[in-house]
Amino acid sequence: MNKDVLRRAVRYYEGDIPACDRDDPFWGDPRAYISINALLYGGLRTERLRIREGKRLNPAFFADTERLFSLFRALLAAAGTGRRTEPTEGFRVERAEDFAAYAETGETCAFVSTCMSGFLPAYGDKRGIVLLQWEIPAQTPCIIFRELLPDYAKSAEDELLLPPFLRFSCTERALSPQERRITDMEGNPPQHVFVLTAAGMSPGSGESAGLPEPPACAAAVWAQLNAGAEPDPADAAAYISWKAAFQQALRTAG
Repeated sequence: MNKDVLRRAVRYYEGDIPACDRDDPFWGDPRAYISINALLYGGLRTERLRIREGKRLNPAFFADTERLFSLFRALLAAAGTGRRTEPTEGFRVERAEDFAAYAETGETCAFVSTCMSGFLPAYGDKRGIVLLQWEIPAQTPCIIFRELLPDYAKSAEDELLLPPFLRFSCTERALSPQERRITDMEGNPPQHVFVLTAAGMSPGSGESAGLPEPPACAAAVWAQLNAGAEPDPADAAAYISWKAAFQQALRTAG
């Protein structure tokens, strides 16, 4: 895939929006990662959790599905070409609920942003946190922002982005006194600290399937959730069913 296409997708994920895109309902979203990752978790739990934290989903995602599909393909392709030649550590302050969702399956549900310089000291936009210390072997698929985007806007975060469907093993260790000083949006310390060792991508079905079109109600479901309203149960069911099919197709999408 063209490297400029990969770079645009990664900049967009990061919220590094060029002036020419800032008025575009899709490309101008500085927090696109919220909507991108909402599509990678099952059910509606993640959408509701983000909205309770004061975040919004972007219904414009569904206005042009080919653009949406191209974005996901580019992000996965960028991860596939970003393999490091030496082991690396990544550190993440994660929502306890989000970690529970992918600890059940032993693989990442969504893109996972980590900092290679250590844990960041506070997270004012997350409620209920755990610490994740990632051990990332050589050749693990990932997006290394400072290598792909040497001039990106958040270079101080020293970010490495792990892809969805990445398998891992997990052990728990004791929190250090310094780690106990990390706080969430309510000033609470982490509940646990886990050491995760990446173990390669989960296999797909072996079949290269096209990405399924979202239902016509998808944008309305997001708009209703943004407004604090409950979507129509039939619409919610159609949206959840599509997400499951979309996630499965992404495993083998090229």
